[in-house]
Amino acid sequence: MKTLPLTALLTLAIATTAVASGADDSTHSSDTAYLPNGTFTYETFEASVEHADLEGCPAQFDTDVVFCRITLANDQAHIFVFSYEGDQPLMAVKPYDLSDGFLPF
Repeated sequence: MKTLPLTALLTLAIATTAVASGADDSTHSSDTAYLPNGTFTYETFEASVEHADLEGCPAQFDTDVVFCRITLANDQAHIFVFSYEGDQPLMAVKPYDLSDGFLPF
């Protein structure tokens, strides 16, 4: 599993924002991803949400049964928590204000 230090993560977020703001949308697929049973799986997240892998998770989550990914949006870091079980469904999303001693775990 690939992990990024905070400086690399912030650089990635800035570069991603610059690329995402481009007007040319011709490289994006026009296929619609439907969520079976309304479940947002890691497979769908991986393919559709710009993110970085995390080595750990906030202390309230057991890393023996879940894994975490991070996104940056709206002046917040969002930790997405996925189960290792089955289709790896999304279990929780935990936001952190970027001004709050960023990621206290």
